Amino acid sequence: AAAGRTPAEPAGGGPALLDAASGYWARRGLPVERDQVVAAPGAPPLLLALTAALGGDVLLPRPCAAWWAPQARLLGRDAYHVPTPAECGGVPDPYALLETVRRVREEGGRPRLLVLSVADDPTATVPPPEVLHEAVEAAAGEGLHVVSDETWRDTLHHPRDTVLIGPAEMDHERVTVLCDLAGSFLPPALPAAVARF
Repeated sequence: AAAGRTPAEPAGGGPALLDAASGYWARRGLPVERDQVVAAPGAPPLLLALTAALGGDVLLPRPCAAWWAPQARLLGRDAYHVPTPAECGGVPDPYALLETVRRVREEGGRPRLLVLSVADDPTATVPPPEVLHEAVEAAAGEGLHVVSDETWRDTLHHPRDTVLIGPAEMDHERVTVLCDLAGSFLPPALPAAVARF
């Protein structure tokens, strides 16, 4: 349907794209208005903009997607890695997260942002809901903003192993959902991503 359209999308995404993204999240139970959604040519520019806007240091699970840490480094921010639980990746162990935040603050750092993934790229795992809930609760208790990279959420998982839920379903005020459409909706050569605030 879009093959006949030749004009470029406006910066941040046009109304049709933003409405489609809003509808995608509404179907998942995350109602959102068009002004709470933004589009970009890929997920890295969106994470870079979020990191710049929120300020402070970035916390990442170990292991994590290879492109996350460079966004913080481009802005001169420190990125601290937090171990994940033994049974899954993508989400930091909540106790390790609290200890890392404490240590970073003692050393003069300003942890502000936690990036995680509910369908983890490097480990190909989905965290159990209780592990995700504990991590989101720990992040909220420490005043961290959570960015949930849900690029691989709509790919095939083992449905009987766990229930896939996102942190925005637990704390939609303190979570930004990031979805690189090239992960499961577009060919890799067509970079496009959306974020829900």
